[in-house]
Amino acid sequence: MWKLLIVSLAILNFYGDCKSHKNWSRRDEANEISARKPHKHADPPDHTKLIPMARYVAHNCDWASLATISVLPAIEGFPFSNVKSIVDGSLANSTGVPYFYMSPLDFSARDLSKNSRATVLISLEETRYCETQNIDPEDPRCTRLILSGKMKKVKENTPEYTFAKAALFERHPDMANFPADHDWFVAKLKIAQIAMIDWFGGAKYIPVRDYLAYNYTGTEMLHYHNAHHRLHNKQ
Repeated sequence: MWKLLIVSLAILNFYGDCKSHKNWSRRDEANEISARKPHKHADPPDHTKLIPMARYVAHNCDWASLATISVLPAIEGFPFSNVKSIVDGSLANSTGVPYFYMSPLDFSARDLSKNSRATVLISLEETRYCETQNIDPEDPRCTRLILSGKMKKVKENTPEYTFAKAALFERHPDMANFPADHDWFVAKLKIAQIAMIDWFGGAKYIPVRDYLAYNYTGTEMLHYHNAHHRLHNKQ
């Protein structure tokens, strides 16, 4: 009886070790693939070039923190922050306007249905540039773009809706697989104020009209995604 029990325990331990090793192998493989993923090679503009820097951050980051006024009963009226995937246009056509793909079931959409005021925070750290330069995300040299205004739905069957939805799906292809019964819609921030921290000396404020009028021709994201797809196809 004891010999049978010892043999059984040995088999279980062996199986557990193999399973654990298999899981770690998968993690190592995932880390290896992640390490091989190309980074954006074009550095951001000089910090003295405020509008080019602001548009660079808006275009090159895939996600942002969206702050709204909560309608949750326990914290009604409190600020509430949520992570949202964003684009400011297609890979080759930047507008500076953040677009979102949202569902009425989401925290943020519920808040915005009662109060459309919002603030979008986009950090240069999302590109991992700050990390590669050994700059902490809170360091003022790690640019923070802060856009405040009112969120509004983009009307369906308009050129802007077609453009924005295509841009969202281009940058975030998983959106095509989001649950179809969640009543997804495209929203954008109508910007009222632009504040940016990109160096020592406090925040700088950028005129909205100048920010939107700037002809941003950077192709960093287009080159980055093309390189990533080429790498993916080789694997």
